[in-house]
Amino acid sequence: MLLLSSGPVRGQIAGPIPKASPVQKITLQHVGQATASDALIRANIRLRLGDPYSRKASDDDIHNLRNTGFFENVYVTEKQVAGGVEVTYTLVSKPVVIEILFEGNTGGRKFRESKLRKKIRSRTGETLSRPRIFSDTRAILKEYQKGGYHQARVEYEVRHDEALGQATVVFQVDPGRKVKIDDIVFENAVAFSQRELRKVFKTRRRWWMSWLTGSGKFETDQWDEDLEMLTQFYQDEGYIDFKVREIKFGYPKEGRMVIRLDLYEGYRYQVGNVTFEGNTLFTEDQIRRGVQVLERPVAPFMLEGAIFTPTGLNEDRDAIRDYYEAYGYLDTIVRVTKVPNTDEGTIDLVYSVKEGEISYVEKVEIRGNTRTRDKVIRRELAISPGEVFDMVSVELSKRRLEGTGLFESVDTQVEKIPELPNRRNLIVGVEEGRTGHLIMGFGYSSIEAMFAQAGYVQGNFDLFNPPFFTGGGQKFRLQITAG
Repeated sequence: MLLLSSGPVRGQIAGPIPKASPVQKITLQHVGQATASDALIRANIRLRLGDPYSRKASDDDIHNLRNTGFFENVYVTEKQVAGGVEVTYTLVSKPVVIEILFEGNTGGRKFRESKLRKKIRSRTGETLSRPRIFSDTRAILKEYQKGGYHQARVEYEVRHDEALGQATVVFQVDPGRKVKIDDIVFENAVAFSQRELRKVFKTRRRWWMSWLTGSGKFETDQWDEDLEMLTQFYQDEGYIDFKVREIKFGYPKEGRMVIRLDLYEGYRYQVGNVTFEGNTLFTEDQIRRGVQVLERPVAPFMLEGAIFTPTGLNEDRDAIRDYYEAYGYLDTIVRVTKVPNTDEGTIDLVYSVKEGEISYVEKVEIRGNTRTRDKVIRRELAISPGEVFDMVSVELSKRRLEGTGLFESVDTQVEKIPELPNRRNLIVGVEEGRTGHLIMGFGYSSIEAMFAQAGYVQGNFDLFNPPFFTGGGQKFRLQITAG
């Protein structure tokens, strides 16, 4: 459990001022010790002497000054003076952290102050940051939970000396009892066995090898992730209505814990009727058969009678969009309507397709090739300017470039051209890899006795590109043997 204090209130502006009043004077007023120079403050103020006063401008100034990280709060007040308005910025500076203390951090050497300090981000000499302190309390709590202190509580206190602009941060730890998980029980689980469900969790029960594996400990972050994984597991098996109704933590004896989860499994849904709307370019049968992307078939697989899963639905929607993109229809939008039939345990799917217009390649732009020549990359591309923007060919081009061994990574992006709605630019981004290798070795044979070898291999060689002779995509190998 974390008990955290709330942040400061928003800056305020007081008093009605005529819109056209010019700024006659700007005053900076500090509350407590100033932690930022006047020069830095004025650099973040939009209002200038002689400017017409604007509450929008002073609002922006409050926002800019708060974003510097030096101030707990910023107020702007103004008053009418002869010939215009005087604007006063009142700045409540954040204190500087002069000391960080830990109280109650018992539990052995693992939780010594020196070890906990390494786990937090707050440092002495820096301005106080409450979000950072919040993060630190989480980090300390996580360390205690890793050590088996499931009931640990971490709070913090800021002791603020406003006159000096200094603060001491105190982390207060209540470790509670050290406990081990004796059992995790899934109540009302019918579709799957206790063993199958426990395998979904990374949180494990205590067993005789726990001293080595570290199992049997309860960590809040891991537990939250486990609950999400359990829901995902059930939904991937068709139990869309699944939920964990209640979680009970029991302590049958000192230092031991039993966790009980009350499950509601619900129906296991299957796909009912699957229909398509708006598909004028291709028939329903063509879309169902899908398209071949390299050696990978892309087609809807969650059809009538299949187990319904949210993951499968997303993949099928992508497969339909991929089918259209394979023929150059890059603006295709696919929406799906789910119609559950609880009496039959099925979900009907209606795919609504907005096909859009066919797109063509305007230009192919290559980026990131600091050594390799453009022509070496272009000869691997299966798509050219003026052709239909076929995403299957784009995928093939990417695969070819990856297969050259010249690049650490290859990425392709589609760039829209506002003035040419049916044209797109293909951006091919590469990250150069290491293609040169130096090889050295020593050996012995009955014929040559001792011998030594040295070699150099370059997989991106270019004879006509001094001084490094790289970028042509050619292979070069030099080997010298002496003995």
